Amino acid sequence: MARARIRLARFTVASAIATGLSQVVLLMVYSWTDLDALSASTIAFLAGSVPHFLMVRYWAWPPGNLHSQLATYLTVTLLGGVGSIGLTTAAEWLVLPFLPAGWQPLALTLSYLAASGPVFVAKFAIFDRVFAARRARAITSEGMLQPAYAPATG
Repeated sequence: MARARIRLARFTVASAIATGLSQVVLLMVYSWTDLDALSASTIAFLAGSVPHFLMVRYWAWPPGNLHSQLATYLTVTLLGGVGSIGLTTAAEWLVLPFLPAGWQPLALTLSYLAASGPVFVAKFAIFDRVFAARRARAITSEGMLQPAYAPATG
C-alpha cells in the first residue's frame, strides 16, 4: 500500500508539471499567434505529454517493458488528449465569442485544465496496472506471496 501511495504522489507531481507546462504553452501559443484553439491545444498537449511519459516511466514507476508501457501510455493519453482538445475547441466556439478579447486566452486555458482533471484517476489506475506489472504479487504453488518477477519456487 505504501508503494501505491508513493507512485500516486509521483504521478501527481509528474502530472502537475506536465499540466503546468501545457498550460503555459497553450496560453503563449493562443495569445501570441493566430492559431485557433484546436491547433494551440494540440501543441500544448504534445508539449506536456513527452515530459510526462518520461517522468512517469522513469520516476513514478520502475522501468519495465518499454513497448507495453509506451503503447498503453499513448492509447490512454491520446484518448484523454482528444477530450482536452475537444473541450478547448468547443470552448472557443461556444464561450469565447461572448468574452472580451483579453479574457479569451485565460478562459481557453481554464477549459483545457478542466478537461484534464476527470481523466487523472483513470489514467493513474491504468498506468499503475501496466507500469507496475513487474512489481505485482503472485501466489506461488505453496500459497506464499512473492514478487511476480522473482523466480517461482517449486
